[in-house]
Amino acid sequence: MLKKENFIPPKKNILSFYLLIFFPIFLILGNLSINFFYVAFALLAILDLKESQKFYRSYIFYLLIIFLIYLSINLFFSVNFYNSFPRFIKFILIIFFIKELQNLMQNKDLSFEKILHYWTLVFFIVSFDVIFEFLVGFNILGFNTLMPGRIASFFGDELVVGGFYHFISLFVLAFFINQKFSNSIILILTISIILISFAIGERANFVKLFLSVFLFLFFILKTSFLKKVGILSIILTLLGVVILMNENIKYRYYDQIKVIYSSEGLNKYFKESQYGAHQNAAYKIFKNNLFFGVGLKNFRDESKREIYRNDEFKKTDGRQATHPHQIHLELLSEIGLLGYLTFFVLILYSIYYSMKNYLIDKNIYQFASILFIISNLIPLIPSGSIFSTFNGGIFWFNFALMISFNKYSKS
Repeated sequence: MLKKENFIPPKKNILSFYLLIFFPIFLILGNLSINFFYVAFALLAILDLKESQKFYRSYIFYLLIIFLIYLSINLFFSVNFYNSFPRFIKFILIIFFIKELQNLMQNKDLSFEKILHYWTLVFFIVSFDVIFEFLVGFNILGFNTLMPGRIASFFGDELVVGGFYHFISLFVLAFFINQKFSNSIILILTISIILISFAIGERANFVKLFLSVFLFLFFILKTSFLKKVGILSIILTLLGVVILMNENIKYRYYDQIKVIYSSEGLNKYFKESQYGAHQNAAYKIFKNNLFFGVGLKNFRDESKREIYRNDEFKKTDGRQATHPHQIHLELLSEIGLLGYLTFFVLILYSIYYSMKNYLIDKNIYQFASILFIISNLIPLIPSGSIFSTFNGGIFWFNFALMISFNKYSKS
């Protein structure tokens, strides 16, 4: 049974409270609604700038401002100022959002758990919809995709439900653990999450979800090491059975990438894949613009230039994309080595400080956010853009939530 909660939001933060409740819905509705979410939160933060004084004196806030200052300087090195400037403004909104979320999470009248009651409902609706589409070929609204082995769900043409599922699953799992459900129910939920993510067909997001969910349970679930190994064995066996029984899944997870398992397979796969062409172009852009890059959102224009053609890559003619599909190469190519180092000083210090806080308070929602951020920083695995509306919105939400549970000293 779920614990009884007082669902009346604190009057002072009622707008912020309802915005957070509907964040998963904003993600489903698309970019316009996600931008509305961050703009609305920023306006609320501006109206209440005097709050969060301890946060203003924290190193994380200073590092956010330093990164913002760097992005402002980087505008002058951008090959297309008009592409970069909106993303610079977006990061200002993100800082305001971080400030306001910090203020909200520190409010003693509000627990993140109240919000998760509503998120859990959305999670189960999306889970049902993914299963429905997997079985019949279209979702409950009639959306489908022509790409074998991929699920569209409520997102239609945008094949991003895997990223959404990774984001929301960790919090729902943490919610069930905090609600003191039995280990058997937690195990069933975990296996369901992993199998549904697998069925979605987004390989990179599945790997990230699998690793973060496994690590989450490994450190949180109170059971023996041998039982944890047994759980992992059961999950891997079930995944193998699904691959053998479903042709679309087999095509997606084996046939498309089986070259990896051959001699020098990883290098061969990289040179034959679309991702390889994107990332080779990003690396060459970085080499040509070592310190400052070409500016935010400019990979899409710069990558099409003939100097970045490389016939060693089978799909070099398709190297142009909105981003290089790898977070490290995106940062290096667009904001250069100086920006990359500034960004990672901010991120790594924030993870360190948040982990230090988690070890004291044992807030598993903070731990879920930490694992999400870390899983999205894994090198080589393809990723969405860290400054895009959807993927960036999810990334910075988790970053903000991760540090919002921190307790800052007065000095």
